[in-house]
Amino acid sequence: MNYKIPENINKIDRDQFVTYLDTTPAEETMTFALLGVGVSDYGIEFNPQVDSEKWIVEKNARSDHSSNQKQGTVSQECYKGDPCFEFIQKGRDVLNYRTHILDIDGWNGTTAGVYPATLSDGKIVITKYMAEKAIIEYDLYYDGDAKKGTVSFTNGVPTFTPSAD
Repeated sequence: MNYKIPENINKIDRDQFVTYLDTTPAEETMTFALLGVGVSDYGIEFNPQVDSEKWIVEKNARSDHSSNQKQGTVSQECYKGDPCFEFIQKGRDVLNYRTHILDIDGWNGTTAGVYPATLSDGKIVITKYMAEKAIIEYDLYYDGDAKKGTVSFTNGVPTFTPSAD
Protein backbone atom coordinates (compact mmCIF):
# COMPACT_ATOMS: atom_id res chain seq x y z
CA MET A 1 0.00 0.00 0.00
CA ASN A 2 1.29 3.44 -0.87
CA TYR A 3 -0.11 6.12 1.43
CA LYS A 4 1.18 9.23 3.08
CA ILE A 5 0.30 10.61 6.49
CA PRO A 6 -0.32 14.36 6.28
CA GLU A 7 2.31 16.59 7.82
CA ASN A 8 1.70 19.10 10.62
CA ILE A 9 -0.71 16.90 12.55
CA ASN A 10 -0.96 17.98 16.19
CA LYS A 11 -2.72 16.08 18.95
CA ILE A 12 -5.60 17.94 20.55
CA ASP A 13 -5.89 17.58 24.32
CA ARG A 14 -9.16 17.61 26.28
CA ASP A 15 -8.27 20.80 28.13
CA GLN A 16 -8.37 22.64 24.79
CA PHE A 17 -12.17 22.29 24.75
CA VAL A 18 -13.86 24.33 27.46
CA THR A 19 -17.43 24.91 28.55
CA TYR A 20 -18.76 27.85 30.52
CA LEU A 21 -22.18 28.24 32.13
CA ASP A 22 -23.97 31.55 32.55
CA THR A 23 -24.61 31.96 36.30
CA THR A 24 -26.90 34.98 35.77
CA PRO A 25 -29.19 33.80 32.93
CA ALA A 26 -32.03 36.15 33.86
CA GLU A 27 -29.76 39.21 33.62
CA GLU A 28 -29.02 41.18 30.46
CA THR A 29 -25.26 40.63 30.81
CA MET A 30 -24.03 37.05 31.01
CA THR A 31 -21.67 36.00 33.81
CA PHE A 32 -19.73 32.91 32.79
CA ALA A 33 -18.29 30.30 35.16
CA LEU A 34 -15.89 27.62 33.93
CA LEU A 35 -17.29 24.09 34.08
CA GLY A 36 -14.51 21.77 35.20
CA VAL A 37 -13.63 22.06 38.89
CA GLY A 38 -14.31 18.60 40.35
CA VAL A 39 -15.33 17.22 36.94
CA SER A 40 -13.19 14.40 35.55
CA ASP A 41 -15.18 13.72 32.37
CA TYR A 42 -17.63 15.71 30.25
CA GLY A 43 -18.68 15.31 26.67
CA ILE A 44 -21.61 16.39 24.54
CA GLU A 45 -23.95 13.65 23.38
CA PHE A 46 -25.65 14.64 20.12
CA ASN A 47 -28.49 12.07 20.30
CA PRO A 48 -29.20 12.36 16.56
CA GLN A 49 -32.77 12.03 15.32
CA VAL A 50 -32.72 10.03 12.10
CA ASP A 51 -35.94 9.30 10.24
CA SER A 52 -35.87 6.44 7.73
CA GLU A 53 -38.21 5.55 4.93
CA LYS A 54 -38.03 2.68 2.46
CA TRP A 55 -39.75 3.11 -0.84
CA ILE A 56 -41.28 0.02 -2.38
CA VAL A 57 -39.32 0.56 -5.61
CA GLU A 58 -35.90 0.57 -3.85
CA LYS A 59 -33.93 -2.05 -1.97
CA ASN A 60 -32.43 0.35 0.59
CA ALA A 61 -34.01 2.91 2.87
CA ARG A 62 -33.46 6.65 2.72
CA SER A 63 -32.45 8.43 5.90
CA ASP A 64 -32.97 12.01 6.98
CA HIS A 65 -30.90 13.35 9.87
CA SER A 66 -33.58 15.77 11.04
CA SER A 67 -32.17 17.08 14.33
CA ASN A 68 -29.93 16.58 17.33
CA GLN A 69 -30.97 16.55 20.96
CA LYS A 70 -27.69 17.66 22.50
CA GLN A 71 -26.98 17.02 26.15
CA GLY A 72 -24.07 16.41 28.47
CA THR A 73 -23.98 14.45 31.72
CA VAL A 74 -21.86 15.81 34.55
CA SER A 75 -20.71 14.22 37.81
CA GLN A 76 -19.01 16.94 39.83
CA GLU A 77 -17.33 16.81 43.21
CA CYS A 78 -18.54 19.73 45.31
CA TYR A 79 -16.10 22.58 45.98
CA LYS A 80 -17.23 25.60 47.98
CA GLY A 81 -16.21 28.78 46.18
CA ASP A 82 -16.49 27.30 42.68
CA PRO A 83 -18.95 29.65 40.93
CA CYS A 84 -20.19 26.89 38.64
CA PHE A 85 -20.97 24.51 41.51
CA GLU A 86 -22.56 27.28 43.59
CA PHE A 87 -24.87 28.15 40.66
CA ILE A 88 -25.73 24.51 39.88
CA GLN A 89 -26.61 23.56 43.46
CA LYS A 90 -29.11 26.45 43.67
CA GLY A 91 -31.16 24.63 41.02
CA ARG A 92 -31.63 21.40 42.97
CA ASP A 93 -35.41 21.72 43.25
CA VAL A 94 -36.05 24.07 40.33
CA LEU A 95 -37.88 22.88 37.23
CA ASN A 96 -36.55 24.21 33.91
CA TYR A 97 -33.49 25.70 35.59
CA ARG A 98 -32.05 27.84 32.81
CA THR A 99 -28.57 28.85 31.78
CA HIS A 100 -26.57 29.66 28.67
CA ILE A 101 -23.90 27.18 27.60
CA LEU A 102 -20.74 28.50 25.98
CA ASP A 103 -18.59 25.85 24.27
CA ILE A 104 -15.15 26.99 23.08
CA ASP A 105 -12.75 25.21 20.71
CA GLY A 106 -9.53 26.43 22.30
CA TRP A 107 -7.42 24.27 20.00
CA ASN A 108 -8.53 26.22 16.93
CA GLY A 109 -7.78 29.82 17.92
CA THR A 110 -5.87 32.58 16.22
CA THR A 111 -2.63 34.19 17.30
CA ALA A 112 -4.75 37.15 18.44
CA GLY A 113 -6.46 34.96 21.06
CA VAL A 114 -9.82 34.60 19.29
CA TYR A 115 -11.46 31.16 19.38
CA PRO A 116 -14.44 29.59 17.60
CA ALA A 117 -17.37 29.13 19.98
CA THR A 118 -21.06 28.33 20.17
CA LEU A 119 -23.59 29.81 22.58
CA SER A 120 -26.72 27.82 23.39
CA ASP A 121 -29.72 28.28 25.60
CA GLY A 122 -29.75 25.46 28.10
CA LYS A 123 -31.45 23.75 30.98
CA ILE A 124 -29.90 22.04 33.99
CA VAL A 125 -31.56 18.97 35.45
CA ILE A 126 -30.16 17.76 38.79
CA THR A 127 -30.17 13.96 38.98
CA LYS A 128 -28.24 13.32 42.23
CA TYR A 129 -26.91 15.35 45.14
CA MET A 130 -24.42 14.35 47.84
CA ALA A 131 -23.74 10.61 48.38
CA GLU A 132 -20.51 9.30 49.88
CA LYS A 133 -18.16 11.50 47.84
CA ALA A 134 -20.05 14.83 48.13
CA ILE A 135 -21.02 15.03 44.47
CA ILE A 136 -23.69 16.67 42.39
CA GLU A 137 -24.78 15.01 39.18
CA TYR A 138 -26.76 16.75 36.48
CA ASP A 139 -27.58 16.85 32.80
CA LEU A 140 -27.11 19.91 30.62
CA TYR A 141 -29.70 20.10 27.86
CA TYR A 142 -28.97 22.32 24.87
CA ASP A 143 -32.16 24.08 23.73
CA GLY A 144 -32.76 25.07 20.11
CA ASP A 145 -30.17 26.20 17.60
CA ALA A 146 -26.78 27.32 18.86
CA LYS A 147 -25.38 30.72 17.89
CA LYS A 148 -21.99 30.42 16.23
CA GLY A 149 -19.36 33.03 16.88
CA THR A 150 -16.03 33.67 18.52
CA VAL A 151 -14.70 34.23 22.00
CA SER A 152 -11.89 36.41 23.24
CA PHE A 153 -10.70 36.67 26.83
CA THR A 154 -10.05 39.73 28.97
CA ASN A 155 -8.51 38.96 32.37
CA GLY A 156 -9.61 35.34 31.98
CA VAL A 157 -13.25 36.26 31.31
CA PRO A 158 -14.76 35.15 27.97
CA THR A 159 -16.64 37.54 25.72
CA PHE A 160 -18.81 35.96 23.02
CA THR A 161 -19.25 37.72 19.69
CA PRO A 162 -21.90 36.19 17.38
CA SER A 163 -21.08 35.59 13.72
CA ALA A 164 -22.64 37.90 11.16
CA ASP A 165 -24.48 35.09 9.35
